[in-house]
Formats: sequence, structure tokens, C-alpha cells
Amino acid sequence: MREFLKKLLPVAVGMVICGCRTSYKEAVAARQDVMFGSGAIAMERATRMANSTVNRKLGKFELARLKMLRGDFAGSSAVLGPQLDELFDETNLGPVLKKGQIAGNILAGTLGDDRAIPYELPAFELLLGLQYQAVNSLALGQQDNARVYLRRATAVQEQLKEEFASRDTVDEPEKEADVANTQNAATAASQITARLAPVADMVRASHENALAWYLMGLFFSRENDVSNADIAYREAGRICPAILPLAAAPAGGGQDVIVIYEENLIDMREPIKIPLPFGGTMWSVDFPIYNAPPCPPSPITVEAGGTLAAQCVPVVNVQALAYRDLKDRVPGIAMRNVTRAAVKIAAQQVANHVDTGSSAGNLAIILGVLAYNATSTVISEADTRAWQTVPEHIHLGRLALPAGGGALTVRNARTGRSCEIAVPRGGGTRIVWITDARGFATVTVLTVGAKGPRPTWSRIPSLLGS
Repeated sequence: MREFLKKLLPVAVGMVICGCRTSYKEAVAARQDVMFGSGAIAMERATRMANSTVNRKLGKFELARLKMLRGDFAGSSAVLGPQLDELFDETNLGPVLKKGQIAGNILAGTLGDDRAIPYELPAFELLLGLQYQAVNSLALGQQDNARVYLRRATAVQEQLKEEFASRDTVDEPEKEADVANTQNAATAASQITARLAPVADMVRASHENALAWYLMGLFFSRENDVSNADIAYREAGRICPAILPLAAAPAGGGQDVIVIYEENLIDMREPIKIPLPFGGTMWSVDFPIYNAPPCPPSPITVEAGGTLAAQCVPVVNVQALAYRDLKDRVPGIAMRNVTRAAVKIAAQQVANHVDTGSSAGNLAIILGVLAYNATSTVISEADTRAWQTVPEHIHLGRLALPAGGGALTVRNARTGRSCEIAVPRGGGTRIVWITDARGFATVTVLTVGAKGPRPTWSRIPSLLGS
């Protein structure tokens, strides 16, 4: 212990000299830059993360998404594709997600904070990444590749569904901790989960995504694989019953059009400090949390020829998936953070009583540990890392564009804002994919099931309020 304490002194000095820019503040600046700025700040941050060790996966997903928002589907695919490919084993029975590639209640060291742990993608982020790579593939005219990534997205859900159903117990790392730490962790976890519950409990699990199943069903139906299309649509309906009426192309002929509207950017995880008792003293421990209340999806309608053609249905509540993911992992996070705090306090107590044989040595040890604890408390931070350019809600609508038509109007009934989108006619199903980041929106028109017109991309004003 004495040698350990001696090593803390230069570490503390180094921390004071070097300082630290918090990841949360950088994330806030990057998010604002995506929505209302040039995007250069966000691109620089994502590139830096993609080249790091602990944030590589998150950085690559963020970078790929930013490229998509600029219409650079080739660049996005080049970043996202290899990262996704390394997460899967391709077997005779289909794609299987490699073990350890989904974030869970992993244990870490007791120094530093959770940001030192390599970022593993939560299930909902991985599924969105697979969806976006399918979009990239469609935009590049690679329909077979799009199908591959959607198949992986459904395989992930099947795999995790089976694992969760067969799991009898949950790992409890707190069993190895003392009673006081266990109680502190339980107290903190209960406070956080209670605040997350109103949103988190709107979904059953963070690994369910109805849109991925729906799009897989669309591919099957365009291939006339009726039985597999029915299975995919049925799974989509199990997760989101409102999606089932959209399983078949609308009657009446005309161009089959699917509108997908991604609303807003997801809430950011924020750091909070919760004071907890440790052996007669109070210590503030860092935790991540979402503070926003449930955000109701906007009413999105689609008009064709001046009349209402479709009412879009909210099919993926990404806000709830993110809250659910954090809620499920809070007990492990709390135990790790409480254990770290206990180690720091214990180190200070030992330092106060250590005898090095000289007054100067004793003072150096005491001040060194005190400086380390004080400095690490100031610059350490809860692990608020998350993919922050994914949407808050995803809506889905389907219509048959009337003969003689060629344009549709997508309208946000809450704000009254709308946009007109040209839809080329021809074989296959058109997908009009709108991403609304509040400061701006983008529109990509894609084709599934036939060699249709070249995909188009454009940037338009947001349908949301400022």
C-alpha cells in the first residue's frame, strides 16, 4: 500500500498540470455544431474518437453518420462497413454476433472512471448502425449488400431475444463488495432508475427494432418470398403492432412509396453527482443520466395530389431504447463507481496514518493522496458516451402515389411545416428517407426490389420548430 501511495503523488501532479477537457462538454459542442453549425467541430471530434483506442467503435459510428448527413454515402459505407463486419461471424446458419460486442455490466479498475473502458455498442445503437449501412448500400446501388446488413439486424434481435429468455440470473458484482458499498450502490441505482423509468418502461427491451424487421420483410416480399416476408412482418408487429397495417402495398396500383421520417436528435446523457456516505464522510459520486421527459412524436402526414395519402406511424422510440439500455446497466455502473470512491477514501485514510520515517515524507504522502483525490474528483466524470446523431423517433408511412403524380408533401401537423419531394416512377418500391436534425433535414430517395432511377439526396429546411 505504501508503494501504491507513493506512486499517486506524481500522478496527481501530472493531472493538475495536464488538465482535462471533459468529454461531455465536447459532446455538447459537437451536437450543437451538427444541428446549427457547419459540422466541422463534430467531424473533428468523431475522427479523433475513431482513431483512439477506447472510443474507436463510437467514433466510427459517429463519423459514418455525419458523412451520411452530408450525402457522402460512399464515405459513410467505407467507415461503417468494416467496423460492422468485424462484429459478426458468418456461419452456415447465418450471421452471429460475436460474444462481448454488446455493452453490458463489465467490471473495470478502481482508478479513473468508466470512460477508460473501451466503448462497446449498446444493442439499439448496433441495430441502427446496421440499418444505416443498409441505406448506404441502397444509395450506392448495392441491393444485395443492403439485404445482408438487414439480415444481420434481424439476426441480432433473434440472438439477443434467446439469450435474454434463457438467462436465469443477472451478474451481481456487488457480492464481492462490502455491505456499505453494496448499500451505497443500491441507493444510487434506485435514484437513477426511478428517474429513467417513465421513458425506459415504454419499451420491453433495448434490443428490439421493428423497422429492421419491416425492411427485411420488404426485401422478402419484393423477392416473392411470401413465407419469410410474413415472418419478418409478424416480428415487426410483435414489437410495434401499429406497423402491421403497413405490411402490404396499398391497393389501387400506382407507385409503391414508403416514407421514413427520423425526428430530431436523441437526448444527451448528462453527468450528475450523488452524495453518498462512506464511513462517516460524504462523497459525491459521478453517474450518467438522461434528464429529458418523455418526448411525444410529432404527427407526420403525407399528401399526394393535394389529398391526405398516409398518416405516418411512430415505429421506433429511440429515446425509450436509450433510456432502457442505461436503466438496465445502472446497477453495474453504480457498483463500479461506488467501489472507486471507496478506494480513494481508503487510500486517504491509510495515507493519514502511514509512517515513512520522516515528517516530510509523511506530509508528502498525505498531500499526494489528497491532491490525487481532489484532482480526480474534479476532472473525472460520469461515462456519458453515446451515439448522439441518431434520431429520437422514427416514423413510417406507406402509400401508392397516384398515376400522373410524381411528388408528395410530408407535413408536420404540430409545426405546420412541410416539404415537397419528387418521387420518380418506375419498378420497385421507393423509400423516401428523411432525417430531420432540427437545424436542417435531409431527403434520400432509394429503390428496393428493382433497378430503379439513381438515388437522390438533398438538404432541406427542418419540419421541426427551432
